[in-house]
Amino acid sequence: MEVIDALQKDIKDIQSINIVPTILDVVCRATGMGFAAIARVTEDTWVTCGVLDAIPFGLSVGDELDIQTTFCKQVRESDQLVVIDHVEKDEVYHNHPIPAQYGFQSYISVPIMRKNGEFFGTLCALDLKPNKVNTPQIIDMFSMFTELIAFHLDALETMRKQDTAIKKKDIELAAYDFISSHDLQEPLRKIQILTSTIEKKEEQNLSDKGKKYFKSIKKAATRMRNILNDLLTYSETEFKPKSFKEQDLKVLVERAKDRLTKKIEKTNTIINIDDLCTLRVVPIQMEQLFYNLFTNSLNFKSTKRPLLIEISNKKGLGQTFGVQGLEDNVMYCEILVKDNGIGFDQQYSEKIFDIFQRLKTKENDKSTGIGLSIVKRIVENHQGKIIAVGKPDHYAIFKMYLPL
Repeated sequence: MEVIDALQKDIKDIQSINIVPTILDVVCRATGMGFAAIARVTEDTWVTCGVLDAIPFGLSVGDELDIQTTFCKQVRESDQLVVIDHVEKDEVYHNHPIPAQYGFQSYISVPIMRKNGEFFGTLCALDLKPNKVNTPQIIDMFSMFTELIAFHLDALETMRKQDTAIKKKDIELAAYDFISSHDLQEPLRKIQILTSTIEKKEEQNLSDKGKKYFKSIKKAATRMRNILNDLLTYSETEFKPKSFKEQDLKVLVERAKDRLTKKIEKTNTIINIDDLCTLRVVPIQMEQLFYNLFTNSLNFKSTKRPLLIEISNKKGLGQTFGVQGLEDNVMYCEILVKDNGIGFDQQYSEKIFDIFQRLKTKENDKSTGIGLSIVKRIVENHQGKIIAVGKPDHYAIFKMYLPL
């Protein structure tokens, strides 16, 4: 019973990884194979956790094969991949009983290894006809995908191990801090190079639909790299008392604005900046705060009018602002960043600060769902408070209260 429960958990974990269908789709398109799967492979069991079957081979999620009739048993025991272009012409496997049993001619199976060295299973693909899969490009692609799957599995496991009494932001940190020591940027860069190479070499053979598909792959890889960059920024926004300095906030706003010059000019965006407070802050974090708020405004600008972003502030005692969580007799600088973009419904005013939370809009593919989480964390590092006020199709206002 425990074994069955464990396998069900593994299936559920793989199914919860949003990128799995894309991985299987890319595998089939890049190799020409009609079947691809992510399999959980133990000493005694082979079970599908994710499947794309266009042959059809006849397997769906949760189906099992006799482990003795799979090459994945060999992969598990050796931690080495198995790859075959054409069974009938292969020196090693031409008389092997496994291809004969299932009737496939091309095959590849690559191990999925967890961070702790544990073998999870395989990413495998096969087809009834020969395909050229034993190439450095295809093997690199499979290796990158298995690393990405393992990364997601480790993140899920990390989240499960957290003590429920730990504060939410500490759970987020524990789940994502190890990204900085796990180099996923390079595999993603290789995916971009690989798809560009295939796209270029096969340009004459690709249909308009195929060209559109490769464009989507490159766009998705770029987006994943952006997400990783934002996660690293999030994990690096730690509270460091020694980094605080007296700083004119307007200087930091201007720096953030300069980093977005091309986007601002391209969209004819206007940014109006009032004179701002001088506060004791971590300059690099506050610059990142304004950069993320500007990026958020640019991502969610309205198509009905030019984007206008306004930054202003005022000082006052906490009790004068009527904001829960401020100390009544402490002086604060209230900083307002307002835009006239698509806005949002006020019911989502807290949700938008949660990591990976994106509102359901047609523009949300431009957002990683992390930027506003970084903003909130920086405000909290400065013992401040942030609230959001919005009105659909009118405005979004971010109010930050930082103690003087």
